[in-house]
Order: sequence, then structure tokens, then C-alpha cells
Amino acid sequence: MSNDITGVYFSGLLLESPLRALQRADIEGVRNFSFVKVVHGTNWEHFVFRSEKPLRLEDGTGPCEYPIICRRSGSRVLMLSVAREIVEHLVKNDFEQAFSPQLRRVSIAVDDLVKGIARRPTLYALSFAHAKVPAFGNSLRGVFYYGDDLAEASLFRDQIDLMVFFTCGLKEAAGGAEIVRLGGDGTVSFFMSTHKVLEVEKALGFLREEGYLTSEIWAA
Repeated sequence: MSNDITGVYFSGLLLESPLRALQRADIEGVRNFSFVKVVHGTNWEHFVFRSEKPLRLEDGTGPCEYPIICRRSGSRVLMLSVAREIVEHLVKNDFEQAFSPQLRRVSIAVDDLVKGIARRPTLYALSFAHAKVPAFGNSLRGVFYYGDDLAEASLFRDQIDLMVFFTCGLKEAAGGAEIVRLGGDGTVSFFMSTHKVLEVEKALGFLREEGYLTSEIWAA
């Protein structure tokens, strides 16, 4: 497996330890984890997880290696791989012996975030939003929106009170590509690059400062 992870789409979870700061040794202590390197110019760490069985349908039947990238900050860690289900598998199966007490997910208030950005300009714009529409029952269950700045569209602003958002994408309001996609269950996803992970850190800091995280799980 190549150690070049530039351009790879990573997805995973915001996690925290209830009682103590996390060290690199804690992550290396996960069964079948190996440290590769610190991503140049950042505080992100690159690991490899070796699984005896494939964790995605497209991986066939044999043993597989999966890249894992992490950003630790005190008792918190953002952990991602090439598919969110890999990190979910680790949380459910491989973290029990390595972490005591167990790591737990951190929720992101996506509905409040989307509606807050739509009503008050910030450093960030909405590039994507996925919502449930409970007002119409089974007739209309959900909707997707995507664009350069959803809040600029009156169609979007006029309907937001009818919707409950659970996934969204953020980009800088000044322009550029989408930085990160966020899920209410703590999911974080983005395309990997040195510049991008620094932008992701900045976006997570914004979420913390604005109160969109359920606990103080991210600090600069």
C-alpha cells in the first residue's frame, strides 16, 4: 500500500476520552495499528490499520491495509480513514483494549449550524445541505441542496424552518472549494492535502467557538 495519501477522500468521526489526554502511544496501542509519519507541516498523524478481513465490500476477501489519519488535541481526536465504516468498526471492535475509559462520539449541531449561517453571514458559506422534511410526512421525506453559497438563494432561506438538517458542507465565504463535510453524528469528511487539513482545523475551531459541538472537544 502506498503511503501517499494526498488527494484521498477521508471520512471518520470526532471522538473524545471522558477523562484523560490522548497520546500517540494510545493510538499505536490499538491492535494492528502502525505509525507511519506526521503529515508534513501539520500536527496530523498517519497510521496504517491492518485488518484480517475486508471492511468494505469493494475490498474483496483477503487481508487489507487501510490508512488512518488522526488529529489529537488533549482528550479529543479526529480519526478518519478511506471510509467512515472503517472507523466505526474500530470504535465497536478494536478500541476496547486500547482506550480506558472508552472513546465516545461527539455530536455536531448541524441543523443549528445551517440555520445560523443562513441567517447571519460568517467566515463560512454552505456548499451542501441534506435535510429531513417532517412537515410533509411520507410525501416528502428529504431534500438535498448544493451550490456555491446556499444562503444566497431565497428558495433555500425561505424553506429552512420546514427542514431538519443532518449533513452539510462548508467552504470559505470568500470563495474556493468545499473544505469539509459534516454530519450530526460526528462525521467529518474531506479530500486530503496539507493545506486542506489546516483549513479543516480552522473550521472545527469555528464550530467550537460558535457552540455547535456538544462538548469542548477541539482546541487550537
